[in-house]
Amino acid sequence: MKKIVALVIALVCFGFVVESVAQTTDKPKKEKKAKMSDGDKAAAKAEKAAAKETAKAEKVAAKETAKADKAAAKADSKSKKEDKMTAKEDKKASKDSKMTAKEEKADMKTKKEDKMTAKEVKADKMTKKDDKMTTKADKGVQKDERMDKRAVKTTAASPNESKVAGTDKSVGKDDKGRTIYEGSRGGQYYINSNGNKTYLGAAKKL
Repeated sequence: MKKIVALVIALVCFGFVVESVAQTTDKPKKEKKAKMSDGDKAAAKAEKAAAKETAKAEKVAAKETAKADKAAAKADSKSKKEDKMTAKEDKKASKDSKMTAKEEKADMKTKKEDKMTAKEVKADKMTKKDDKMTTKADKGVQKDERMDKRAVKTTAASPNESKVAGTDKSVGKDDKGRTIYEGSRGGQYYINSNGNKTYLGAAKKL
């Protein structure tokens, strides 16, 4: 029994030895790292810190650049918006200017029409005045015609004036066309339609 146990142990140990040899043959033995000096450690640490600071600075710069780009884009958008508003205001101002010019033109037209109307009213007044003067003149002519007819009638109605007047001399005619005679005593008269003498007052003497 003891021999069997010893044999098993021997086999197990042989297996471990064979496996160890196989591992040694397959894998090369790791070389031990060289131990760094304090100077190298400090240099590595400084390099790592520098890299960290550089990365941090780059990150800050990228952030600032992005911020600047964003601000520039915002400013550009604001500028475009202001340009659009300015263009809109210019368009409105142009429209208002056109409307003002149109209103001024209409106002000038109205003033011109008012002036023409005033001129027409004045011409109408002048026409009415002329018509009035013409009417007055016509009335004067009609009056003169009536006076002439009356004078003719008077003359026609008294064909024997010379017989009635006798030797009295004629001194002229009055405004009605009647012949005025002067008597021997200085009195002035005319022969009426009845063939009788009608004496003139002192104010009506020729």
